[in-house]
Amino acid sequence: MTPCPAAEAVEVIPSGPAAGALAAPTSKSVTNRLLVLATLAAGTSVLHDPLVSDDSTVMRETIGAFGAAVRISPEAWSVTGTGGVLRTPDRAVSAGLSGTTLRFVAGLAVLAPGGAVVTGAPPLLRRPVGPLTAALAGLGADVRDEGGYPPVVAAGGGLDGGRVTVDATASSQFASAVLLVAPYARRDVHLAVRGAGAGGYVDLTAEVMRDWGAQVGREGTGAWRVTAGHGYTARDRRVEYDASAAAHLLALAASTGGTVTVTNATAGTRQPDAALTDVLAAMGCTVTREGDAVTVTGPATLRPVDADLTAMPDQVTTVAVLAALADGVSTITGAAVTRGHETDRLAALAQELAKAGVAVAEQPDGLVVHGGGACGPASLATHDDHRLAMAFASLGARVAGIVVEDPGCVAKTYPGFWDDLRVLGVQWRER
Repeated sequence: MTPCPAAEAVEVIPSGPAAGALAAPTSKSVTNRLLVLATLAAGTSVLHDPLVSDDSTVMRETIGAFGAAVRISPEAWSVTGTGGVLRTPDRAVSAGLSGTTLRFVAGLAVLAPGGAVVTGAPPLLRRPVGPLTAALAGLGADVRDEGGYPPVVAAGGGLDGGRVTVDATASSQFASAVLLVAPYARRDVHLAVRGAGAGGYVDLTAEVMRDWGAQVGREGTGAWRVTAGHGYTARDRRVEYDASAAAHLLALAASTGGTVTVTNATAGTRQPDAALTDVLAAMGCTVTREGDAVTVTGPATLRPVDADLTAMPDQVTTVAVLAALADGVSTITGAAVTRGHETDRLAALAQELAKAGVAVAEQPDGLVVHGGGACGPASLATHDDHRLAMAFASLGARVAGIVVEDPGCVAKTYPGFWDDLRVLGVQWRER
């Protein structure tokens, strides 16, 4: 894993237009889903180019507690699965700071014969799980939480199956966590998903499940049927790029008027954040694709935008920062779910961008950003949030005097981010 800056802060130095071509990291979303499938599968699976980051590492370590055996090499992780016969962990399982791990492992916990306690680091204990535990209980699991929050305590014994509705308003991961374990229920699972803005991630879950041998079908809009008794079979698969991470690289082209190419942007990906390029185009960027390579060239001045981010709420940090640089007022909607992410991202963006002279009005589900007046010096707190840190780098690449605090928090999903900035000609120094 590429080490992140150990300094308390870095100052990003405007260095002209960003320019270059590089591969984005591979996908955290795909890596963590495949680790669950490999754990439950019969046989040994090989994951080529898995993401090596804090989130994926804690997921990899966690599955070992349930009986999966993982062998690590520089190019691949080999996972010998359990065939659905999980081991009962001998102690509480910690998901660290990884919300994906917390939700997915809560599903595994109900399948373990003796259950499990799933907990995490203190910031993770503020992230909701109530709709997930309610859905698992509705399928016959003996499981509870602490007032809708971790830790999750599962008594084990598996899932009966049946019909249930999951409220995915706060996170599409609730629906994905139920789907991932549904093939191991005693009878078919009929899952209705309510309120899933980022439904593309649920589609991604269903796609990888089918690829690994599960029978998953739609029963209408937002409804799925998973056939019991058709579990996963080991696979040899390469992990595709991370569209969320790639967005931060392409944003550097937008903010600086430069040209950046992401060389491994898998054509046809189901990752919702790949659609950020549509927002960049609306802001005046030129976007081209050649095979798996996507190139963004930023304009001299960004245009303001009205952006509905319901399908890709993680990109609120990227779009808000670019809106701060745009010439006019931008409106961002569809991002209420991000109030329950690593931090309240809407409140944090309003607070931190104000330090750089940007007027931002919070709305219940988004922001109104008055762009064109961003200035330094300003020291921006990242609130233990990797996406805030990476987004603020785009601001500093254009505006002098921007300091990003706690730069090492990017290790959660993109340990090499600060090194890749230099590849693109964006300079920074430790403070």
